[in-house]
Amino acid sequence: MMEKMWLDSDDLLPYDNQVGGHKFTKEKPLLGLLKHKEGYILKSVEGGTKGKNEVRFYEELRKNENLINLRKLVPLYYGTATLEINKKDMTFIILDDITTDMKKPCVMDVKIGLQTWEPGCSEKKKNDENAKYTRCKEKWSFCIPGFQVYDLSNSNLVQPQKYDKEFGKSLDPGQVISVFKTFLNLNSGYLGLEKLVQSFTTQLDHIRRYFQTQKHYHFYSSSVLLAYDAETLKNDKNTYPLIRVSLIDFAHVTPADGNIDLNYLQGITNLWTLFRTQLLNNN
Repeated sequence: MMEKMWLDSDDLLPYDNQVGGHKFTKEKPLLGLLKHKEGYILKSVEGGTKGKNEVRFYEELRKNENLINLRKLVPLYYGTATLEINKKDMTFIILDDITTDMKKPCVMDVKIGLQTWEPGCSEKKKNDENAKYTRCKEKWSFCIPGFQVYDLSNSNLVQPQKYDKEFGKSLDPGQVISVFKTFLNLNSGYLGLEKLVQSFTTQLDHIRRYFQTQKHYHFYSSSVLLAYDAETLKNDKNTYPLIRVSLIDFAHVTPADGNIDLNYLQGITNLWTLFRTQLLNNN
């Protein structure tokens, strides 16, 4: 693990492949992600308890050998770094970038759970969270804050199409399956699509199985990040494209007190079931 260190802001840029949450600006440096030239991601430790809670989560995950299976499901954690922005020292979490080596990264942020507020939060926070993505959360126990996709059916497009949180907030629950089909390029006709969906289904099943038994944490407002490289999607039914799946966003993780996280388990089960029954062998 890296110790806390200083970084040169000249080596950093806003992260282009961020699809959920707030974007980084110098005016609002507490929000958004940065990309270092060496390839890793920097996430600001937000004011108050949220950022400290996420650092605490990663530090326990690194040290607690009982959490080794969970460690395999999250981005590699390198520690924290200090960066001067607007003449103020700020702390960032350093994480692996799951889109590394992807030439055409297609990325989707899926926030898991009907309940996205943690116990003990204010009534305002509870009401604010309940008002976001309401219909999708009630129907699916997950929602889609954003995604980007390289449309392989349109060779004229060289940049990814981006769908932000406003798209996700207005998304009709009945359109969720079609949104996944768009994200997965299922209309492109590539023979490798079955392997793409199969790979995601398998990875989601690993996560689902883990949450069937884990009683260490409860995860609120936490996401599953789905990523694949459209450049590796071939017209060959035997070729597996490059995909990665990772759990992200742990500012609102709480102790489980020995109880299964049923809120998260329901959401991840629904997401896995959607892939298994609506997308696999149905493209």
